Amino acid sequence: MSRYSWSSFRDGWSPFTSQGGSQDGPHVTDDDFSYITSEDLETPITEEDDVILIKHRSTTSRENFPAYSIGDGRLTVRDVRERVGLLMDIKSSRRIAQIKMLYKGRNLKEQDIPIRDYGVKNNSELLIVVPEGRLSDDDESSSTAEEVIVSDPRDEPRALKKKKNKNGKKKLKGRGPKETSSSLEHSSRMPSPAVPSGGPLAKLQTIRSHFERELLPLCNQFARNPPKDPKKAEEEHRKLSETVMLQVVLKLDEVDTGGDINIRQKRKDLVNYVQAVLKEIDDRVPAGVKSNR
Repeated sequence: MSRYSWSSFRDGWSPFTSQGGSQDGPHVTDDDFSYITSEDLETPITEEDDVILIKHRSTTSRENFPAYSIGDGRLTVRDVRERVGLLMDIKSSRRIAQIKMLYKGRNLKEQDIPIRDYGVKNNSELLIVVPEGRLSDDDESSSTAEEVIVSDPRDEPRALKKKKNKNGKKKLKGRGPKETSSSLEHSSRMPSPAVPSGGPLAKLQTIRSHFERELLPLCNQFARNPPKDPKKAEEEHRKLSETVMLQVVLKLDEVDTGGDINIRQKRKDLVNYVQAVLKEIDDRVPAGVKSNR
């Protein structure tokens, strides 16, 4: 047992002390240490741009905006409209002002308010309706000529009638080289827009009647039996949704309620009714091509 006694260490070295003198020990300074703070333990966060999806016809573009600019209220409706103008190569400010931007059935008309006030968030999708004609044309005379043709449709029937009497045959005009059989089929299936007249209640009733008589049957047919081909389903869905937006939702937005609470509520109820139908056809589109309304 003697070899395990503490006495054996009295005259020799101690296991609890350094074997060399203090002058032989390592010299340690603060530079030999690396201090880690709580910030060093956190993974650096990379700010990602806010994104708005711009949908025009069958094309959806992903447009980036500064990070948090939507949520912070810095991105206005005008900012997005001008971006759409650049995207569509529309140089005329007057033509840009005519662009319709829709989000969940609401027409984004107020230009200088934050776009978030319309409920737009990061990764939201806007439906874009651009003015007819050459999108990059900023010639005011060309636009004026288009307005004259539209404002006086009686000129065309007279020209057709005169042509028929002269040659004994009826010749159709106005069919340009870009018109195809598919566009003719589309125009034959999609009804003409309603033309509301009278007071606010009469206008609301006219729009509702047009929707239920002309568009609702097409929506119900699509909901019951959508095309099995995903591309055809997406194309039919686009035609229906854009037609409903243009001929119903935008028309409802143009109805002046005059501040009447009852009329305003009727318009709101009608918008919700139409939105429910749009949601139903949205749900019938295959997941791979479904629109993010």
